[in-house]
Amino acid sequence: MRRQAMTIVIEHPRRVLVAEDDRALLELISGALREDGYEVIEASDGLELLARLEQVVRARRDTEPPFAIVSDIRMPGLTGIEVLALLRRASWATPVILISAFADDETCEEAHLLGANAVLAKPFEIDELRDAVREALPSW
Repeated sequence: MRRQAMTIVIEHPRRVLVAEDDRALLELISGALREDGYEVIEASDGLELLARLEQVVRARRDTEPPFAIVSDIRMPGLTGIEVLALLRRASWATPVILISAFADDETCEEAHLLGANAVLAKPFEIDELRDAVREALPSW
């Protein structure tokens, strides 16, 4: 009997970092994304988001991990816009989706100039967020 060579492909989990200071909304977003098969890492503000991001990067030193970030714009510590600006200054192309109840035209324009993939105004439909995440992540 002839044996065939097997190739084992290890896929990286599709991670989404979610930063939201409203606990109920954080749980809603995280739950929906987990239902869609994503590994979700939660943060309650911008500083915690950066700390979680650093943990993920340290765990995978060789490459930028495959993930997207969903972040509220107005949060304690660092805002979603400030986090986005830091990522872009570091030349990270990580997809970022911003959400806000205070997304005026000027804020949306700044977010898009910094390379945000989407800016969603609260309240938004959870399927709208799911679609934005799906579009932002590379297909597998």
